Amino acid sequence: MRQCGPQYPGFDLASAEIAVSLLYTYDVFHQFVSRYASEYGLSKSTINILLLLRHGPREGMQLHDLGELLLVSRANITGLMDHLEQKGYVKRVVDPADRRARNARITKKGEDLLDEFMPLHYCTLRALFQDLSAEEKATLTRLLRKTRASIDAHAEECSKSDRMPCAAVGR
Repeated sequence: MRQCGPQYPGFDLASAEIAVSLLYTYDVFHQFVSRYASEYGLSKSTINILLLLRHGPREGMQLHDLGELLLVSRANITGLMDHLEQKGYVKRVVDPADRRARNARITKKGEDLLDEFMPLHYCTLRALFQDLSAEEKATLTRLLRKTRASIDAHAEECSKSDRMPCAAVGR
């Protein structure tokens, strides 16, 4: 990257290093968490669904709303819900506000699974990040939020096929 990057217009070493570091850190973290979560039959998405249902509205949530919160497609959320329903962790019920719609609700079995898994998960997170001070954790959290906000603010202008956003930010 240091050698070949400078030959391209718009190259910024610090930005490129951030991107690589974020992606690599996510991959390492995700792979580790996925390994122990899979021992419980869980994935990142299924954990998030169960948590949203457990702490969401009492009547449950529509699949569409879950999909939007998780940033997954309609087909993907349906597949995830089918899997969780087969395992007995969620059930689909008629939406009281719209009889044509179905809400997903967590079951007692799903709550029990979370009660077993989440303490392990939180203990693991504490152990994984133990080399960071409380101040460093707060700073990293603030910087990651700021990074997401910057990506959200500029993603559209950078995704246009006729664009050359580097002209706007300089070289």
